[in-house]
Amino acid sequence: MKLNSVKLALSAAIISAILMLLLTLDAMYMGKGLRLISLLGGVFPGYDISWQGAGLGIVYGFVTCFVYIWLVATGNNLLIDWKGFKKAKKAARKKKR
Repeated sequence: MKLNSVKLALSAAIISAILMLLLTLDAMYMGKGLRLISLLGGVFPGYDISWQGAGLGIVYGFVTCFVYIWLVATGNNLLIDWKGFKKAKKAARKKKR
């Protein structure tokens, strides 16, 4: 079954952006997840425990998740097409006999 790469990536990216916002807000108000935020701050420049960091977290979460999920779904579709091409080629050989 082929996947719609853009729709899958968009839905996952929206969820990822919301979770990055919630992670930052949880760290700001509850003091939880501070180590995770410091690790993510090393990967995403400017991401920290602040409102600016929350905004950057939304952007970083959306963009990175969209790109990775789109690549995985597109790769999946290419593999499905390649497998289908191999099956069609095999069927064509049998038909010639």
